[in-house]
Amino acid sequence: MRRYPFHSVTIEPSAHPIDGAVRPGTETDSAGLDRSHAEFDVVVVATSLGGRDALEQLLAPLSADFPAPIVVVQHVGANAHSSLPELLARRTLLAVRHAESDEPLRASTVYVAPPDRHLVIGADRCCILSDDAPVAFSRPAADPLFISAADVFGRRCLGIILTGRLCDGTRGAEAIREAGGVMLAQDPATCRAPGMPEAAIRRGVVDLALPPLALGAALLALVTTPGARAQLGISTHAA
Repeated sequence: MRRYPFHSVTIEPSAHPIDGAVRPGTETDSAGLDRSHAEFDVVVVATSLGGRDALEQLLAPLSADFPAPIVVVQHVGANAHSSLPELLARRTLLAVRHAESDEPLRASTVYVAPPDRHLVIGADRCCILSDDAPVAFSRPAADPLFISAADVFGRRCLGIILTGRLCDGTRGAEAIREAGGVMLAQDPATCRAPGMPEAAIRRGVVDLALPPLALGAALLALVTTPGARAQLGISTHAA
């Protein structure tokens, strides 16, 4: 696992606007645009305490044509009202909304798990909401999302663990790495609650740890720039 200061993440991404649903087994999206340059088809993000600020910084470098869907789980109380999509939408050029069951994943869109529902990705690359039991004391939880993304997208899955308490996300991070994907984490020193990224780092399943704004720059490079994984010193994991 590597740590870099923000100023060292200087890869210039190549912009390749992508529209439409993410289709399994193809090199083009529904608009017929070439995706052969991209290493990742989905980004999954987990956070808890302090997550809104971290998410705002993570999304800040991303343009409106970011060529992948981003699926977010933030721990919230069962009876809480989540205004996270509205708050994030004020700070990002991407579309942001609560996920709905059977909704296909589309590039340039952030899908947020609603309160008291697990959010996972189905084999058809659509969102699935479930009332399954809490995981790591949480519903929604990171592990179900990460594990489902690893199962569906394999090595083309990029996972990110941001600030949060306890250890949710570590098992899911293992699944993503075992499938050949890449795991990033917020540098614990910059977290309001470092437990979640620290747990994954201790388990040895994090490739790169950075402050959230630098994570956004790395995310943009990894998804849009051929060879960015090697430039950031991230090794290829056997699936």
